[in-house]
Amino acid sequence: MEQLQYVRIGRIINTHGNRGELKVVATTDFALERFAEQNKVFIKIHNQYQQFTIQNARMQQKFWLLKLTNIESISEAEVYKNYELYADTTSMPELEEGQYFYKDIMGINVKDVTRGFLGSVTDIMSLGPNDVWTVQGKHGREILIPILKSTLIEVNLTTQVATVDLPEGLIDED
Repeated sequence: MEQLQYVRIGRIINTHGNRGELKVVATTDFALERFAEQNKVFIKIHNQYQQFTIQNARMQQKFWLLKLTNIESISEAEVYKNYELYADTTSMPELEEGQYFYKDIMGINVKDVTRGFLGSVTDIMSLGPNDVWTVQGKHGREILIPILKSTLIEVNLTTQVATVDLPEGLIDED
């Protein structure tokens, strides 16, 4: 049997109500597809992935409220607070050219066309119209890079290098 691989799709930040709903911050561009009813999701606990089926999902402000199988009360739901939510990679949607999965960008090296090597991507924030990459730079400094058509020149997954063209003043120059 083939070993499943997983991709993080959210973080459980709290419970909601008395019937076992989980309040989730999505970390996927495909939240509607990922959180659709009857989809399988996994909660990673002590390096083990527990499978659940989504019974119901709805948006509330910036969060998703998920009702999962076998979680019927607030006390059962509280067990899962602060855990990560995953999907298996076999359920990944097809991407258009120029789109990338977060899992493919995490850890990639970033170089600027004029400044050279900036660091490696350590986090991706989805902030509405565009993502922002957190790059761990030289001397441990974090650089926040908005991913716009004007800043992202190329992503080469083979060489694990993303090329950006950052405007003056976006990062502190030492």
